[in-house]
Amino acid sequence: MKIYRYPENLQAKPKLWFWNVRDFAVLCAGVVISALCFVKFGTLIPLAATICIAFITFRADEAAIVDYMRNAVHYFVLTQQNYKWQKGENDNEP
Repeated sequence: MKIYRYPENLQAKPKLWFWNVRDFAVLCAGVVISALCFVKFGTLIPLAATICIAFITFRADEAAIVDYMRNAVHYFVLTQQNYKWQKGENDNEP
């Protein structure tokens, strides 16, 4: 009889070490491009950008800095905030 082992959460996105598979593929491509730029032009700017992307996409407990940044931009920039001012119980006091 064969025994199959499944992850506990079948709805979770696939992860490779501390990144999603898509983020890890982007990081690998960034490292290759950074190495080529360093060899050809002698600049470390693409490597610094790749390290920054690696830092903000690092996942711990299903949360990443990029998720917080995305939510903050959505809340503060992309959606309209509605405020309603009403007269309260304490507004009648002198």
